[in-house]
Amino acid sequence: MKRLSTTLLLAILALGLFAPASAKDWHINPESKIDSPDGSPESPLPSVQTAVDLALPGDVIHLHPAGAVYRQMITLRNDSGITIEGNGVTLTGADPIPTEGWEPIEPTLHRRKLTEPAMKRHLLIFNGKAQRMQRSPSLNTPFPDPHQMPEGEFAWQPIDGETGWLYVRTSQPLAQLEWSVRTAGVATSGTCRDIKIRNLNTRHALNDGFNIHGDCRGFHASQISAYECFDEGFSAHDASQTTVEDGLFWGNDHAIADVNAAETRYLRCEFRDSISVEVFLSGRAHHLEDCRLIASAPNAFTLRPGTDLKSRSPLHTTCLLKNVTVTGNGPTPHSFDSSPDTTLTLDSCTLSNITLKLLGDHPTTNTTLDGEPWP
Repeated sequence: MKRLSTTLLLAILALGLFAPASAKDWHINPESKIDSPDGSPESPLPSVQTAVDLALPGDVIHLHPAGAVYRQMITLRNDSGITIEGNGVTLTGADPIPTEGWEPIEPTLHRRKLTEPAMKRHLLIFNGKAQRMQRSPSLNTPFPDPHQMPEGEFAWQPIDGETGWLYVRTSQPLAQLEWSVRTAGVATSGTCRDIKIRNLNTRHALNDGFNIHGDCRGFHASQISAYECFDEGFSAHDASQTTVEDGLFWGNDHAIADVNAAETRYLRCEFRDSISVEVFLSGRAHHLEDCRLIASAPNAFTLRPGTDLKSRSPLHTTCLLKNVTVTGNGPTPHSFDSSPDTTLTLDSCTLSNITLKLLGDHPTTNTTLDGEPWP
């Protein structure tokens, strides 16, 4: 009996020594007007970033009200063990343009002076819908002559290095216009561990909806979306290791782009309606399972070698597509390619209206192309 009591005592002491401090729930509501809020349900913080900066491992951050739009960005830097319960909230990169300050040029042509956006990227939101003027990080289409623009278009003319003229052709109320000013919905840097994000949407960022940088491992996101961002919906960089479940990425330049030495896993995700490339993968290793890829971009899928972060030499990249459906929209087939020094494994995939150019290894089982067994 004495021996058993000693064992129990040691176990209790060990739990006391190594168990984390009691986890805390932080509650957020941007409409909160409470002086000195403490983050409780009755006294929510107005800023997600404040909660992130205060949170300790094991803490949970709850966003309220359900389905709200936050004009905020979340930056995780050297954070670990934090969970963000999005509650259907959308983080938008855009802010309303004030109705004052516009100069009428023609009956439906208006201009106003604005600060040059970050990264010199320009995204105008017309009544909730993004207009990028056929521009992207890889497509630097010149802006049109403002006097020749049709309804619903805009042009940017720099004044100096810090400001410029925004010209807009619209017959709709100017109060419906928004201008993208934030670079991401969620961004990480430094050393992050075991970050969890659930039920959160991002849109209209000047860079990526989810921008994962640094030594970020154990990053797990579920029921997320990113749409109409200037660059990627989701992008994993450096040595990050991420998992995304039930994600939706549409209307971005790339739906996803994972590079450097990143390792990523996507389960039950959908990628569609991108501008340049639907899915771009380099990095170290990738896994897509039970996913749908609906290509509007000319390039449906690209696999390239990654980069060793120390030597900067090419890194052999592997990718498994398991039970993935790839469909090209429109009459013209969309490219689906891999480079040498890559291994692309296709298992039980359905491919249609795409052109294959696979230069790396590509072991394939139970896969069809345009309804026929392939290869």
